[in-house]
Amino acid sequence: MSAELTEAQRDARRTRARDLIEERLAETWPAWRRPGRKPNLPLAADIALDALGDLAAEILVDGTMMRALTIRDGVATLELAEATDMVRIFAAGMRGVLDGHGASNYVEMEMTDGSTGEGFTVTVRRRERPTPHEFRLRAETKVAELEKQLAEYEVMNPQQCPADKHADWLVDSEHTHACPWCRIEQLEATT
Repeated sequence: MSAELTEAQRDARRTRARDLIEERLAETWPAWRRPGRKPNLPLAADIALDALGDLAAEILVDGTMMRALTIRDGVATLELAEATDMVRIFAAGMRGVLDGHGASNYVEMEMTDGSTGEGFTVTVRRRERPTPHEFRLRAETKVAELEKQLAEYEVMNPQQCPADKHADWLVDSEHTHACPWCRIEQLEATT
């Protein structure tokens, strides 16, 4: 495989890159266009870069990748594939995992090394969607917000009826207050 590209190959690569960028920007324009405001160009740039992910992987590899390594009867056999084919196979495999599980975002798969018993978790996610860690950060932020709201109510102190006749109630200080139900009974008795 030659390391030098012909002019036709360069033009084909440029055209493919432009088409990928154009396709992704067209799909996502409501997110970055923002009518009536300045477009979110950093987001558009990120989307364009993400669109080039597969193409960039093809460009960065040296042209060959390992397709398979098998060992039978002490003989190791290494099968190689062109990078473009391998990247396509890998991308299709990852898409197949996500689609096969009906995952809109990510799938985690548990794997165990048969020789050592060591376990691994492999996460496959769609590039433009949040990672499991980002979901965790969002959840932690929401919990912190809710805890802050709840803290307003935690300053309330439970009070008990001195006559032990009525349900407990909350007051916003630690000072003992008269039982409101006992007070209602007293007022009703005087009328």
